[in-house]
Amino acid sequence: MSARPKESAAGRAARPADHRAAAGAPSARDLARVLPGALAQRDRVALDPTGRDAGVLMILFDIDDAGHVVLTKRSELVAHHKGEVSLPGGKFEAGDDGLLGSALRETEEEIAVPRSSLEVLGPLDDVHTMASGFRVSPWVAHHPGGRPAMRPEESEIARIMEVPLADVLTADRRIPEPPTIETLRYPLMGEDVWGLTARILRTFSEVVHRVARQSPER
Repeated sequence: MSARPKESAAGRAARPADHRAAAGAPSARDLARVLPGALAQRDRVALDPTGRDAGVLMILFDIDDAGHVVLTKRSELVAHHKGEVSLPGGKFEAGDDGLLGSALRETEEEIAVPRSSLEVLGPLDDVHTMASGFRVSPWVAHHPGGRPAMRPEESEIARIMEVPLADVLTADRRIPEPPTIETLRYPLMGEDVWGLTARILRTFSEVVHRVARQSPER
């Protein structure tokens, strides 16, 4: 992992110095209008359950009309993927309403964003973790109230990252084609985002690039 910028307090949400730097990307509000249809029309990859199944959320929100996404850096205390950058969410538990229910419950537990504050826009492709053997189902959600009030569960989350969508899309355009395990990486806010999270960001970026081409006027 790359060295990260110093924070004023452990686990505090990381914020870019100038939110307006993300003005070149679609706003979360605009994406919330077009993504439900775009995601529903995709030929989505759905993997069979493995008995080790999890759901994660890609939460979109606006700061000064600039779209952002929430990423988290896992603590060194968790059982799997210590210190890696991930999306909020976690393992399916009995009583969850499917993997979306797992994603919403774990997001509330990890970063204190209540499910009632989120508008779920649709699913991305299921992905399989190579190291821990999990099937992970990612969902895109919108927080229409702007930046959510977030608080990390410190035993699980070392850092909350508020990443401008413009940074995600710019990093995506710089990935060599075709991407490999070594080259599918997103340098974001001083972190090296790779593996499963990078694969989810790749799929999300492809969807956003496509809807942007289809809707030149936002």
